[in-house]
Amino acid sequence: MTAVPQAALSPGDSAKIQRYVAWFHALDAWTEYWDIYHPESRGHFYFGNDADEPGLLTLFLPRSKRPPAFAAWTQMALSSDPAAAAAFAREVRMPEVAAAILEVDGLLSRLFAEHFGDAQDPAVASDYLEAMFLFASNTLPPALERDARIPASDPRKSTAGHHTLQGDIMWFAWSLHTEGAHILAGEDAQHARRALFLAGVATGCPVDFALHGHRYTRPEYAGRNDLAGYLRKHGMLWAKDLAAAAAEIHALFRIRERHGQE
Repeated sequence: MTAVPQAALSPGDSAKIQRYVAWFHALDAWTEYWDIYHPESRGHFYFGNDADEPGLLTLFLPRSKRPPAFAAWTQMALSSDPAAAAAFAREVRMPEVAAAILEVDGLLSRLFAEHFGDAQDPAVASDYLEAMFLFASNTLPPALERDARIPASDPRKSTAGHHTLQGDIMWFAWSLHTEGAHILAGEDAQHARRALFLAGVATGCPVDFALHGHRYTRPEYAGRNDLAGYLRKHGMLWAKDLAAAAAEIHALFRIRERHGQE
């Protein structure tokens, strides 16, 4: 789970890294960079096209406003009150919100199967957590092709050349969506993938915060020489326990909020 210099990669490692890159590229191709790679979607899996397509994410993730589902998730993450969890569940069960969450979840399910396989396989879980470590630490190969497509005048130019997450709140947005899908679908055939997604957030978020220093996280993560292995161990446990993974993410959110970050 450590970042390997690109020059030192074996052919097998190189193929694995390129598969990781393809996974994150696919996620971005359907969302932030839909206009380049999937113009036919009109921003359906993002925040729309500012015209005739409102976008699915508009219904539950923050951008120009804070949708009720997002506000309810933040209250749930900050509180141990069961009433806050019930309020979040009510918001994600609103018909339009529920339909949007499940449609995005369906896309993620298809893409995950294409790039990783069956999340119930421990080898697949370990593989995914390694990909998340490299993503969170911004040590994947650069997105040269995408960067070349983005003009200098585009606000996305500064981040287009990297496969990583920009904007710390998006770690928690990823959790919101996954937790919402779990509420709606229960322990169906995609339960292992959703638990693994939450384990990926619970391990990726502190890597991002600890290595880049732009947000607070657990003190024990800062300066650890064995951070990759330490989080791998915990991540594999969280991948088998969706509720525990969600609880850890909520704890990380409380640390963020306690230090006054927006």
